[in-house]
Amino acid sequence: MNFLVPVGISNRHVHLTKEIFEKLFDEELVNIKDLKQKGEFASNLFVTIEGPKGKIEHVRVLGPLREYNQVEVSAEDAFLLGVNPPVRKSGDLNGAERITLITNKNKVELSNACILAECHIHMSPEDLKKYNVRNEQVVKVHIKGKREGIYFAHIKASENGVLEFHVDRDEANALLLQNNQEVMVEL
Repeated sequence: MNFLVPVGISNRHVHLTKEIFEKLFDEELVNIKDLKQKGEFASNLFVTIEGPKGKIEHVRVLGPLREYNQVEVSAEDAFLLGVNPPVRKSGDLNGAERITLITNKNKVELSNACILAECHIHMSPEDLKKYNVRNEQVVKVHIKGKREGIYFAHIKASENGVLEFHVDRDEANALLLQNNQEVMVEL
């Protein structure tokens, strides 16, 4: 069964633990905009991320706080920073790059924190049943349009999951994808 999924384009962002958050900020993490995935939000706070070659300012901290620190960048960002992060599923920080986070309060170096996020499809348990797929299954995503292409994405199911195909800005730009555009999953 083939089915359509809306696109969600992810920009560079940071997930923090309570410990690192408190080292970087004196203020509260405030939800300024809910993200499509239930319970996740864009916060009021930003950091500068720094690598051996450069830095990128105004990188948004996402909430809520997590059990691990993770900095998600695109390949272009990695080049600007002078880092070589691996492509990983969110939360898999094995071999992740070292990166420095800077705020007005502090500067914190994180080892094993910077990754290029693997493209994936968020789903709820109900979506798994509806589309007859399983969590972690790799599926083919066919993008049609001015630049046609294929991505292979893993299914990422959770109780709070909302159907969405997540790619980073570089991946979206390569195939001229737009937020909420529908793409075809082919099984």
